[in-house]
Amino acid sequence: MEEQHPILVSVYITNYNYGKYIEQAVKSMLQQSLQDFEIIIIDDGSTDHSPEIIRKFAEHPKIKTIFQQNRGLNVTNNIALRVARGKCTARHVKHAGKRS
Repeated sequence: MEEQHPILVSVYITNYNYGKYIEQAVKSMLQQSLQDFEIIIIDDGSTDHSPEIIRKFAEHPKIKTIFQQNRGLNVTNNIALRVARGKCTARHVKHAGKRS
């Protein structure tokens, strides 16, 4: 069995119907200069096209995807914190700009 060493940073993205932004958020994270990180994407029961976009990243070695029925932000945050392997954990926050 391969031993997994702790990583430096776990960044988690909670998603509920942010299909318009999720791909850009993930690609932005993957382009960071820091390479000792993981991305956890939790889709909280989206009804838009978000799950299809997220599945494109499911095989990436730095990304863990979780799909669940809608349970709300607090539960989703707690799930992310339980599965995170990083020494530091951060939540990726979507831009708080104008809603459409």
